[in-house]
Amino acid sequence: MGFTTPSYDLKDLFARIDRGDIQLPDFQRSYAWDEDRIRSLIVSVLRGYPIGALMALNTRNEKMRFRPRALAGAPETGVDPGLLLLDGQQRLTTLYHCFNGEGFVDTTDFRKKKIHRRFFIDIRAAVRGDLMPDDAIFAVNQDGKIRSHFAPAIEGDVLTREDALENMCIPVASLLSEDGVGMLFELAATKQEYSAELAAFNNRIIRPLSGYDLPMIRLSRETERAGIGSIFAQANSAGLQMDVFDLLTAVFASEDPSFHLAADWHEVEKDLRKSPALDGIGRTEFLSAVSLLVSGEKGCAGGQREDILKLSLAEYKSAANDLRITFREVSEFLAQRCILSMDQVPFNEQIVPLAVIIARLAKRGGALSTEQSWNRINQWFWCGVFGELYGSSAVQLRAARDVDEVTEWVAGATDEVPKTVTDATFRESRLLSVDDKDGVWHGLYALLMARGAKDWRTGKAFTRHTFEELKPGFFPVFPLNWCKRHGVDPVLAESVMNYTPMGKRTEVVLDGFAPNRYLPRVQSKSIMEDAQFDEVLASHEMNLDYLRASQPREFLADRRRRFLDIVEYALGKPVIRDVDEANLCGGEEGPQAFDR
Repeated sequence: MGFTTPSYDLKDLFARIDRGDIQLPDFQRSYAWDEDRIRSLIVSVLRGYPIGALMALNTRNEKMRFRPRALAGAPETGVDPGLLLLDGQQRLTTLYHCFNGEGFVDTTDFRKKKIHRRFFIDIRAAVRGDLMPDDAIFAVNQDGKIRSHFAPAIEGDVLTREDALENMCIPVASLLSEDGVGMLFELAATKQEYSAELAAFNNRIIRPLSGYDLPMIRLSRETERAGIGSIFAQANSAGLQMDVFDLLTAVFASEDPSFHLAADWHEVEKDLRKSPALDGIGRTEFLSAVSLLVSGEKGCAGGQREDILKLSLAEYKSAANDLRITFREVSEFLAQRCILSMDQVPFNEQIVPLAVIIARLAKRGGALSTEQSWNRINQWFWCGVFGELYGSSAVQLRAARDVDEVTEWVAGATDEVPKTVTDATFRESRLLSVDDKDGVWHGLYALLMARGAKDWRTGKAFTRHTFEELKPGFFPVFPLNWCKRHGVDPVLAESVMNYTPMGKRTEVVLDGFAPNRYLPRVQSKSIMEDAQFDEVLASHEMNLDYLRASQPREFLADRRRRFLDIVEYALGKPVIRDVDEANLCGGEEGPQAFDR
């Protein structure tokens, strides 16, 4: 067995895919990258960063040992490939779609919602600093509507070439073509005030991209079939990026050999673990918080890897001390909203900017002493939850912007509403598609408890003081096995509307029966009078007549309306009502929109 490592430019690779010279072996999985990973790869390539080597088996003039198939979206040529791609399918397929042809790619968002995207680069944003920022790349849907959280301020859609030129944007798919160069020339003629930016864009983006090469490990034809399996397995299990914590440890050691970052983190961690809701804050998350605090105090907040590595030891020590105190305040904030364990946190990623915002406000005398301040923090928090704006892998940009915008807004220094608050939208159909992996699910669970829901058996409210005793969970009102036996649509039975907070011992009493069977048993164990028991049930935002009559469809339709009212109140703005009772799977955010 032998191998070579030639390099190929992107246009060469795309041409090989089009003519069927590069294909996949049949054991490769399907294309599966989501929008955030796609965007991150585009950014890396346009920065000129390496994205790792491809690996392929040379099959030219050899009898095929594996059934080949084209990459997703590539033409079916019917020819035998010269190269079978063993490692790099996701990367190469992404590049093929985004930098080639029309540039459209069928993918999913972080929630697995099926989407159709085309990526653009904002010329002015791309060259405004030494390093092209992440938010220079934005996406539009098939109608040209912007679907990136951070994008240039564009009036209308970006559907045509003229739309792009008017807004100083170029499709990523045009960057390697004559059309991209042509667009630059047109802009140079019509946007002379941006001549410096256009020249910089050509020199820093267009020219380097044409010479961007990908190395490919080419295994020889003689490689044994069994050996290929081993190589494939190894390639897909190796290559972890070096931990930023380890890198920063080395940086700090060069400043002060007596300082040990691991020992300092050990002390910080002991504080954090006093609150189970903060169990998701590990050392990398804490370093991001430190970086956001330090950089935000200097100018613009940043918590990405490169920002963390710019920290000095003195900056780290000061900010880390402030944040140890602030995270206690965060724990209190979450507890007041009945978020008492890590499992209940809607989006762990939102806790980091929350801590930094509070830390910055704490340094401004009186900024946290008004009801308006906490109302604004509360609205921002729930907008992040129900807008699902902290669920993707690309939250660093949002966190950084929120640290700057929310701090000033809460402090009263500006009335300009933060982008997270304005971006947040909620559709009624999402109530029929969320599951226990989604932040919306956990948000409703917390809000029901925070709004006064009580345990059916004990009549006790769910608080930090009763948490250990009750051991609450989010359990079905109409048991799922009962729903199945009685033909209740699974979309309804498994929806968040069928769930409510209960103590563990309460849930056991239900034992798979309908409410008209189990409610008398629960009441008998509670030793409550009818009026008191009804009050406890009503605290869960439910219609008692439908509940006692065991009418699931009517009950769940009514509860959906109640949940919408709760979400609207939390967001501070209307939700979009889009459920068609005749097609519960439909709607823009309904079950059919997701790849699950």
